[in-house]
Amino acid sequence: MDLDETLKDAVKRDSVRVPPYPSTAMKLQQVMAKPDYATADLVAAMRTDAVFTGNLLRLANSPFYRRGDAVTSLPVAVSRIGGKELSRLALAATVSSAAASAGPLAELRRLVWRQSLTSALVCEALAQVDGADAGEAFVAGLLHDAGKLLVLGCLEDALAKSPGEAVKPWSEWLPLLDAHHVAFGLTLAAKWQLPQALTHVIAHHHDEPAPDAACARVARADVIVALLEENASLDAATLAARTGLSPAAAQRLAERIPSIPATIAAFEAEAQAEVTKPKPAVEAEAPLRPPEVLEPVALVFEVRSAGAPLLLDVRSAGDKRFLALAKAPLQVNRLVEFHVTGEPLSVWAVVQRVRKLGEVFELDCGLFAMSAEVATAWRSVRARGAAPVAA
Repeated sequence: MDLDETLKDAVKRDSVRVPPYPSTAMKLQQVMAKPDYATADLVAAMRTDAVFTGNLLRLANSPFYRRGDAVTSLPVAVSRIGGKELSRLALAATVSSAAASAGPLAELRRLVWRQSLTSALVCEALAQVDGADAGEAFVAGLLHDAGKLLVLGCLEDALAKSPGEAVKPWSEWLPLLDAHHVAFGLTLAAKWQLPQALTHVIAHHHDEPAPDAACARVARADVIVALLEENASLDAATLAARTGLSPAAAQRLAERIPSIPATIAAFEAEAQAEVTKPKPAVEAEAPLRPPEVLEPVALVFEVRSAGAPLLLDVRSAGDKRFLALAKAPLQVNRLVEFHVTGEPLSVWAVVQRVRKLGEVFELDCGLFAMSAEVATAWRSVRARGAAPVAA
């Protein structure tokens, strides 16, 4: 099957499956179009969306948005986050829901979702630094690569029609996303009737040189997202050197980055806690993160969920990743918070690979968006947990 031609044909025939524009976001926008709306009107507009309201309470208490005491009610959450931000988050929740759907390419879909929301949060932070509209920047970061999700859906439709098609490694799927996501993204923009400025970003965010400030901001965010995928933490000096940000702007961004994982997890808390047998979407291969020499350690991590916590026996670790054994697997490309037992430390990591070894599962996890303080604590914990060397 020529998947490249299949994707081109889907756009040509206008047969791309596009989810409907999020109803909750539309309701919120309609409320805000009135000159005298109140907090109660915003709450009423989203009460029927149980998933989003649950996400909203988690988001209001996440490090990215939390200010002061914990939020336990919708009116307080709405007041804290604000109406304009609510509609953007409702849009993000719709993208999150689409990314969480099952399918043979679910692992790649989770990767695209994590990178899209990370880009949105980075774009928002960059806009706050340079004085641009942070809300518009957030949406541009969220949707500029949304065509990749539509490409994955189209590929899954094609695979369903050809059940004998061989499973491919990531290295063969990713070029298809890169080659076709702009055309699919423009299809989404047309169906959702997105503003011209946002459609322009979707169409031109890969242009060099960038045609305007919005495209330049998204391109810079893409560089930062790639750095986060490769590194456990980012300091201001690295950000300044790799992105051209001023030292002061790089420092402000570096301070925001560690709050990103909890914000992402707030959108997918239920899925994150889910512990199920993996159904590989793609052929197992080396993790996306560059290889690293790991040192033997003896540590126990805990993943907390609604049910019994999952314990992991960590056997080796480095500055960027760790290997652990567990009685149950976690989903590949899921961002998970790991609590180090016996230590006042939690780390966020992406489950990059899962292998079944007899009765247990080996999890290869890449550490993600650590603050400088957490990175220092992580090195100390590794040192204390270093496994003794056999004589």
